[in-house]
Amino acid sequence: MGQTEPNWTLLPFLAFAAAFSLALGLSQGFRGAALAGMLVLLFLAGLALGAALFLLALWLISLRIDVTKPQKEYEAFYNKMLVYVTGLCCAAFAVRIHVSGAERLPEGCFLLVENHPSGFDPLVTTWALRRRRFALIAKPSVMALPVVGPFMHRACCLGIDRENDRAALRTILDAAALIREGVVSVGIYPEGTRNRGEGLLPFRNGAFKIAQRAKAPVVVAAITGTERIVKRFPWRPTHVYLDFCRVLDTDTVAGSSTAELGELARAEMLAVRPTS
Repeated sequence: MGQTEPNWTLLPFLAFAAAFSLALGLSQGFRGAALAGMLVLLFLAGLALGAALFLLALWLISLRIDVTKPQKEYEAFYNKMLVYVTGLCCAAFAVRIHVSGAERLPEGCFLLVENHPSGFDPLVTTWALRRRRFALIAKPSVMALPVVGPFMHRACCLGIDRENDRAALRTILDAAALIREGVVSVGIYPEGTRNRGEGLLPFRNGAFKIAQRAKAPVVVAAITGTERIVKRFPWRPTHVYLDFCRVLDTDTVAGSSTAELGELARAEMLAVRPTS
């Protein structure tokens, strides 16, 4: 079943909303049943106010970020803030994350490859790896989002344009440099896009060139359950399972073609059965 990952990210908002509702409710002279009713309404208003202030702060910070400047160093503030937001999203959608195989993770930087059944996969994986320096390779459209894109950029995430071979190669080289120089581990989805069906889409094996150029191990991960989050929310929590199945060591990476590495990774992912 795996170890359940604790998620405390909603606590600051709940504490703010509770203090806001209690202070405002008592200051207006409400007592008894009237106070109880007002506290509920003010608590919800406090949650909305706290979220609005938080988003405003993120937006103001994002305005100062130059996304045209390559990010070659690890910056703890942006990495931890991005991790916090991913955890906040998981908590808000009542996602219960169970992780297995974490003991297999190498001590140094690595390339992570994972299946991609849902848009929640990056959120779950980033939160599960919150104790590591970790960045993702995403679509250019994600990196172009306001607030989100600038923070991802400063957290060493990279956009990859799969329709432009030269741009894609530049991303591969940049990702390899980040791993090789010990800045961050990098995660990528070799299917290239979300898989809305059974099994796995054909792999874009060029993803494994990152590990070969970085002379780094490949961590193969399989995620299940994220495709059910939207269907269950808000009535039921969703249990999501992230399994770090296998590590392909540097000798295997160096001695195999990208197609062979893709087949090894695919076999590991397919061996993990969805858990209901």
